[in-house]
Amino acid sequence: MRKWPYLLAAVLLLNLLTAAPLTAAETLNFSCSAQVAEAFGKPLMQEFIDNSGIVVHTHVSSSNLAISRLLNGFSQIAGSARPLRRQEIETALIEIPICRDPLAIIVHRDCSAASLTSDQVRRIFNSEIDNWKEICGKDQPVTAIVPGKETAAFANFHRLAMRMNDIRYDFMTWKSTAAVEAVRYMPGAISFIGHVAVMDTPDIKMLAIDGKSVTDTDYPFMQTFSLVTRGKPEQTARALIDYALSDRVTNFIVTHDMIPVID
Repeated sequence: MRKWPYLLAAVLLLNLLTAAPLTAAETLNFSCSAQVAEAFGKPLMQEFIDNSGIVVHTHVSSSNLAISRLLNGFSQIAGSARPLRRQEIETALIEIPICRDPLAIIVHRDCSAASLTSDQVRRIFNSEIDNWKEICGKDQPVTAIVPGKETAAFANFHRLAMRMNDIRYDFMTWKSTAAVEAVRYMPGAISFIGHVAVMDTPDIKMLAIDGKSVTDTDYPFMQTFSLVTRGKPEQTARALIDYALSDRVTNFIVTHDMIPVID
């Protein structure tokens, strides 16, 4: 039996494989705060993937865990809703601010209160005020709900609203966005979250603070959303940073009542 047809087929196959090598798509592991993920949503991330060809694996968690995953090599970039701590900066973490987002005080839509003072917010979350009749006349217990202590929402509220005084609460959720669902189904409840995460959420009302609504640039409780890398960002992380700072995303930020951070 002649073997040359088989040899010819093998040579042709080898030529095809070497002429058209398969290339794996670039990937990016992204650890992201729940607040940041809610703020920018899946459509923007999908647009980045479609335009760049980079496959992004997103792990949504608290800001603390997102930064921890970055430090431990599980991701190349993190999305955080809290400032970096001194010891984190000393490990060569680099913070790229993207926008400022109001930390909204939220209540169930049936709550008759429309606004609070900063002092009333502090007194509610240290249990000095425990009934809505002290604020708006309605005899209904106040139910204070807070996101987990590991979340940026908790840390930012502790710093901005409570001035580092203890926070007292009735219920704690494991992530910041879960507090929203609790308030939706619990009349008398109050909590806090980045405002863009609840802009279109039914049964939720955002309260003005000291006469300022969340759409006012001088609203008193503002948090900053940032991207974080360890040292100089590699190519795929740099591409995401460039996209986040692009006119496309800046326009999205403005139309969703957030404030772009111009470096």
